Amino acid sequence: MFRFYVSVFVGLVIAATAQAAEKSIDGKIKSVDATKRTISVTDKDQTLDLELSKNTKITAKNKPLNPSSLQAGQSVTLKYHDALRIVLEIDVLSTVEKKPELVVLNELDTNGEESNPWVSRDGLTIYYTVKELSQQTRWVWTAKRKDTESLFENPKRLIPAMDFTLSEDGLEMILFLNRGLYQTTRDKIEDSFKRPSRITNAVLEGGFLAGPCLSSDGLTLYCDSIRKGFGAQIQFMTRKTKSSNWSKPQPLKLTPIGKMKYPYISRDGKYLFCTGKDISQGSNIIIHSGRDAEGGFHSASILNVSSRNIRGIFPRYVEATNELFFAGEPENGDELKLMVLKNFDPETVVGGVK
Repeated sequence: MFRFYVSVFVGLVIAATAQAAEKSIDGKIKSVDATKRTISVTDKDQTLDLELSKNTKITAKNKPLNPSSLQAGQSVTLKYHDALRIVLEIDVLSTVEKKPELVVLNELDTNGEESNPWVSRDGLTIYYTVKELSQQTRWVWTAKRKDTESLFENPKRLIPAMDFTLSEDGLEMILFLNRGLYQTTRDKIEDSFKRPSRITNAVLEGGFLAGPCLSSDGLTLYCDSIRKGFGAQIQFMTRKTKSSNWSKPQPLKLTPIGKMKYPYISRDGKYLFCTGKDISQGSNIIIHSGRDAEGGFHSASILNVSSRNIRGIFPRYVEATNELFFAGEPENGDELKLMVLKNFDPETVVGGVK
């Protein structure tokens, strides 16, 4: 009986000691070496140098991670054994914030001008226009990439158009041709588009519509407009179903910054991107936010990265890959080329606008 009480007492002491030796810290990873299995973590008051054991549990949002996934700068909650200086558990709370990076898509460069990028939801297929120096007609082309780090490959010519927009499934295209908007379809992605037909309601008295952009559900069409006495405006049209006729165009309520053209509505409908043309500043990329019940936007911000205004036309934001595609002029040239701003988050530009 005495031995029983002694063993119970010893067990309780060991458990209490082990529990007392476990501590937690909320901080940021200062450095990590997955090969040597060492990690340094800092909080407001201290820096801890610890070891990673083979049994260290590493997770992010309840998903298991390898030690190689740990990076300096990540915010973590870390549980460790104070006496042994061994990490027991790591919960990764945030990834390392990457800085925006501007890249010219040189792989799509031609002997001419590339513009009007339109990118699929997953960011792996791009459509764009090309105006070759030897030709009078601008054509829509397409190319694909394997992932966001790969080059776009195998460009293919599709259909003549000045400006265009594509439905989410890639089967409907609305084009700007001959000072009017036209509509065309195809049955499968592999098929060619049919001959376009004019959208009869897409007319403005004393002007015309251009720069079309379909919403993700395909039921709202945004355009820019050129009309005597009004200057450049963003208009919108609606339809009840994809087989219905379009309504007549109406002006979209926006905060004006320059002559606004080339609208693009984000897939979640939260932002409207466009270009604000200004004689003194050039073509600024504008992000409209704070959408109201009528579909307008009450706030506007000029895209600025590292104290530099990003200039370009046809801005297209891809949420899935955090990329902003547009057409701009490289520093060493005067022809439009396709560009992408990687690691882009519109929230960093517009802040907490609601």
